[in-house]
Amino acid sequence: MSKIIEIEDSYILNDDYDVDFYINKNNFKFVDTTYETDTYYVDKKGTFIDKRICLRTRKTNDEKLELTYKPETNDETEKYGKKEVNISLCIDDGKDINFILNELGYNKYIEFTKKRTTYTKYHDGAEYNIMIDEINEVGRFIELEIITDEEHQVYYAKKLDKLVEDFDCKKLKPKNAPYRDIVINSKIK
Repeated sequence: MSKIIEIEDSYILNDDYDVDFYINKNNFKFVDTTYETDTYYVDKKGTFIDKRICLRTRKTNDEKLELTYKPETNDETEKYGKKEVNISLCIDDGKDINFILNELGYNKYIEFTKKRTTYTKYHDGAEYNIMIDEINEVGRFIELEIITDEEHQVYYAKKLDKLVEDFDCKKLKPKNAPYRDIVINSKIK
């Protein structure tokens, strides 16, 4: 049984980059705009920060809640095939989930809301997504993502490189840290 893999790359958007031009040029279609409130948790030893491990809850449009875990990440695995486990929860269980995580030794680290606009297309047997994320007082970002399985991970990693080229992302500064760290660092400054 193969596992679903997200192969993605992310960049910081600047005012000169015409994202709509590239979305249209590459035939992506608008899916929706959502507001996601992400709450990140860390372990007491700081291992989650050092190893870029993600444990978070995400509330989407105050209608949906999920718990996400992503194992240790570095710059290479961030781009080329990150395993992710998402568990759908009842929207009313947010306080109970927070209580359980705290009781298990995971502390709330940072919470923020981002506006996410998603565009998609199906091509070459996979789902291709473009997400434009806006976080107030932090910035705008673009994520390019291909959803596939472990068996085809290497093939689609090359396709992601081509997508990055098609979107001319080399004009942009890479997003080299998770949102959790970008947001916390923006609050420290």
